[in-house]
Amino acid sequence: MKKITIPMSQKTFAKLHQRVETLDQVVEWRITEIQAWIELWIKERQIRNLLKQYKQFWETWLVHWLIWKNWNRHIKEKDRTIIIDVIKQDDFKGCKPIFIKEKLKDDYWIDVSKETVRHIMIDEHIWIKGTKKHHTYRAKRSRKDSYWEMSQFDWSYHKWFEERGEESCLLLDIDDATWDIVYAKLWDNEWYECVVKFRQECIEIHGIPRSIYLDKFATYKVNHWKAVNTKDVRTNFDRSMKKLWCNLISAHSPEAKWRVEKCNHTLQDRLVWELRLAKISTIEEANTFIKKIFIPKFNKQFGVVAKSKWNLHILPTKEQLKNLDWIFAREELRSLWQDYVIQYKNKFYQTEQSKEYTIYPKKKLLVAETIGGDIHIHAWKTNEEKLVVYKEIDYNTTKRNRAIYRSQKNKLEKERLKKAIIDRKATKHQLSKERQIYHKSQRLIDNL
Repeated sequence: MKKITIPMSQKTFAKLHQRVETLDQVVEWRITEIQAWIELWIKERQIRNLLKQYKQFWETWLVHWLIWKNWNRHIKEKDRTIIIDVIKQDDFKGCKPIFIKEKLKDDYWIDVSKETVRHIMIDEHIWIKGTKKHHTYRAKRSRKDSYWEMSQFDWSYHKWFEERGEESCLLLDIDDATWDIVYAKLWDNEWYECVVKFRQECIEIHGIPRSIYLDKFATYKVNHWKAVNTKDVRTNFDRSMKKLWCNLISAHSPEAKWRVEKCNHTLQDRLVWELRLAKISTIEEANTFIKKIFIPKFNKQFGVVAKSKWNLHILPTKEQLKNLDWIFAREELRSLWQDYVIQYKNKFYQTEQSKEYTIYPKKKLLVAETIGGDIHIHAWKTNEEKLVVYKEIDYNTTKRNRAIYRSQKNKLEKERLKKAIIDRKATKHQLSKERQIYHKSQRLIDNL
């Protein structure tokens, strides 16, 4: 007789074992049917049906007939073979089960759950089963009600092209209400110039958000302990966003802006895999792919509906769009010298007087420099809209002229001092002669 192995729990096995022993005693006339249904806690009619089936099929009837049938989500061996072949491809090396599940549905028309893919990966020793970490509970801040009421901005250095290119930085801006990626772009680094260009492009396309939630990087916030309670001490980026009526909110920890951190973590998997499948290895091609293909697809899949239908973005004026470079310009204070010259970045600028403004030595002037290198100079706190007329002076010539002037001044001063000393000595010598003549005349008078 062929042996059949039937998987079951210990509790089910104990229940079936008791039922078999009781029915054997009834068949051997050791106990009555009434004693059997009292012992098994079932009705008399049910015990008779059990005895009838037990005499006909013996132990096989004890297991439900559905156990011999494949479950509804059973995977065919043909589909399982295709899934294993896809998982073992080099293009899907390091990909997570949920991403492979989506690609199987899109490219191979195989609709399985991510848990099925994960179990297959564990069986093939591709995925290592991990344990869940227990963290301290922190309540999450609820998302904003309206679109563009607040954006979350962050950056992420990562090997986006894997071994096909160098490490680059992704600047990311997401909406807090819908979790949509508003704008994303790859750069070589996260310097001030890159952040300004990113924000200018985002403003031209999507407008100005009411507030931006970001970290305490030196580009966005002055972190010196003496500047904490000083409102006048601001970074150039903070000052520029204030001009656009946008408020910067500094997060005290990465968990505070967890939405953009989570999005960065997701992109470090999905964007890398998508760039690998698209055979992209340059920043220019990647930015085009992100803008036209990846962001619309990502927002459609992971975006949520905002609580309110209002769009609270600030629409920039034509004048603001025209002067974006000057709004985000670096501004520094410089003192005016006695000859109406100021120095900025090892260069000298000669200012000129005008009827529209009044400047004088030791006055503070504000120097504004755009990313492109253009410079404007205007008075500080007064006549800010009136630009100061200036011209650049050759650094070497100015330095030489100043040295010559200083040496000539020192030479004249030495000659003056020398002449004064000589005059003083001559006067002293003349006085001494007059004294001698006086004393001689006094002695002659006494002798008489």
